[in-house]
Amino acid sequence: MRTTLTIDEDLRVAIERRRRALGHTFKQEVNDLLRAGLLHLEGEHDEDRQVRIEPLAVGRPLLRSFDDIAAVIALSEGEGHR
Repeated sequence: MRTTLTIDEDLRVAIERRRRALGHTFKQEVNDLLRAGLLHLEGEHDEDRQVRIEPLAVGRPLLRSFDDIAAVIALSEGEGHR
């Protein structure tokens, strides 16, 4: 299909740089980039993909309460933080 496409200057420069490095024609590079972008976007909405989150035991907190801000700062930055 032939069409006219207006491309922002920053994209044109990036496409041209890739085109030269890979030895592709401008048309081939634009088609490859569009195809890769569409495949990437379609993959993001893959509802079959499951993510498993494992809990991580980090031990007991170093402070009983975080209400005492001075104690939190002293713990994180050392007693001489003032």
